[in-house]
Amino acid sequence: MAVINPPAWQQAPSYPARNDRLALSGLLGYPGNPSDEASPMRVRSGVKPSYQQYQLKVRAAGTPNMTVIVSGGFVIVDQRDTGGQGVYVCANDGDVTLSVAPAGGAGQYRKDTVVASVYDAEYAGSVSEWRLEVIQGPYAASAGATVRGTLPPNCVPLADLAIGPSQTSVAAGNITDVRVYTVASGGILPVASSVTPARPHPGQVFYQTNLDAFVYGKQDGTTAALVPKATAWAPIVLSGSWAATGLTGDGTPSARITHDGVLQLSGLMTGVAVNPGANASVGTIPAALIPSMTYWVRGVASTSVAQNYARLAVNPSTGAIVLTNGSVAITAAGWVQLDGVLGRAN
Repeated sequence: MAVINPPAWQQAPSYPARNDRLALSGLLGYPGNPSDEASPMRVRSGVKPSYQQYQLKVRAAGTPNMTVIVSGGFVIVDQRDTGGQGVYVCANDGDVTLSVAPAGGAGQYRKDTVVASVYDAEYAGSVSEWRLEVIQGPYAASAGATVRGTLPPNCVPLADLAIGPSQTSVAAGNITDVRVYTVASGGILPVASSVTPARPHPGQVFYQTNLDAFVYGKQDGTTAALVPKATAWAPIVLSGSWAATGLTGDGTPSARITHDGVLQLSGLMTGVAVNPGANASVGTIPAALIPSMTYWVRGVASTSVAQNYARLAVNPSTGAIVLTNGSVAITAAGWVQLDGVLGRAN
């Protein structure tokens, strides 16, 4: 390892294509994977993001047969034959139809993979080109046992194809989109939450497509929500004879925690008689919210009795909700309104 000279685009000197590839690598996003840290010049391979992610999307033929169609687009492929040799920028300007090998016989299943691959004779083999191709997987005794075939070192997988015994066409249901995306350094990377890079650089921002949420890399190596969101409303587990009530359109008794850590309750409930000043167990908030609770939450709830209010308290350790009635009895036919009961939970 050494300083690489001359630097890209310096006047007068000549240099290999690798220097140009490294110049492009220097402008692209950090990979964020532990396996790449030993090779500091590696970058994240992937497809260029686009509207509804149509670039290099694999789809079935209009009348399904043993072909698939790959749409146009750009893909960045990092050189992995030897590592640290820069990226290849690959362009496809329109639909490309790829043939899929005939299916096997009875009891033969396989997983084929559509890839964008780069071959560079400077480092391996005798071919210098990039391809869209289908890599056939080995046969297995069941669909669940299939694995990918051996993929080229320099490639970006685009889709997996499920091929069953005697199958004669590849339909949309046989195609699993496995594209990953890449952006310039400082760009917001679209990625599924399950495969968000584990080692982002500080300030690296990800858009988690399945959660519609943004997270960013912190200086300590962890990630945090960039724009925290409220949890979804979830039903309160009512105890005893308490039951939801209200007109059509009224929500069932539910709870959520807002983006800034406030517990909110909502809904109407009925079914339990409570004497003046007496306590009554209401139930518990959704179990998923309890780990977010640090503080007691207390609030005032209106009731069906004029000028009578009840107090609700939520235990942060157990999520239990207890009602303390006001000065007028609540009958079993009366109701208690949870909307408006809120407080800081963490």
